[in-house]
Amino acid sequence: MAVKRSPVYRGALLLLLALFLAGCETVAFYRSDTLESGAGARKVMLMPPDVELSLINFGGTPEPKADWTATARLLLEKSLREKLATQNLELKFGAPIASLDPFGPELQLLKLHGAVGEAIMAHQFEDDGSLPAKDGEFDWSLGPAVHLLRDKYRADYGLFVHLRDSYASAGRAAAIAVSALVFGIALEGGKQVGFASLIDLHTGNVVWINRLARGSGDMRDAEGAADTIEQLLSNFPK
Repeated sequence: MAVKRSPVYRGALLLLLALFLAGCETVAFYRSDTLESGAGARKVMLMPPDVELSLINFGGTPEPKADWTATARLLLEKSLREKLATQNLELKFGAPIASLDPFGPELQLLKLHGAVGEAIMAHQFEDDGSLPAKDGEFDWSLGPAVHLLRDKYRADYGLFVHLRDSYASAGRAAAIAVSALVFGIALEGGKQVGFASLIDLHTGNVVWINRLARGSGDMRDAEGAADTIEQLLSNFPK
């Protein structure tokens, strides 16, 4: 049975976590505000969304839910296609995750993107996490491995999406309420976090990345998935 965030729970959670999530946060970094266009529409290859949905149990441990994740992946991909159709892009589409070789290069690139993206979250977006070697510059790359996407799909850029969403169980929601009212302690509840990155498939460089972090949203239905993509691509370069 799907676990919904009630309006009361959402309101309390957002209040308790305001200092951490500030409601809904999207922050982007660019190498350039405008992509190289060349002759005609920009050729962008859309990688399958790397997404995982979890249920947070009473003790605060996230339990991955395969059925929720499968539903969200389909809805997100549909929303991505609809959103990108409004841009000046020639879209190429990667194979679904379920059909990829677990040890093949495309799935490994998705994992690499997740690792590099998490490093960017920690060292580019956080003031106290900056790396001296970067000297304040936005300089990140997936390396030459992305050339296989350029050659296979005849694309200039690759769009990667990495999302994690969690939902508090009824027991966890009760624990959050009691902890806040009785002890004044804010326990962690459900949250939606992730990032989207645009990769130059000729150089491997990350040319744009946008972070999403909020205590609301639901990617298990079409409206919620569309809203997530709208937020995630709100700063997409023109």
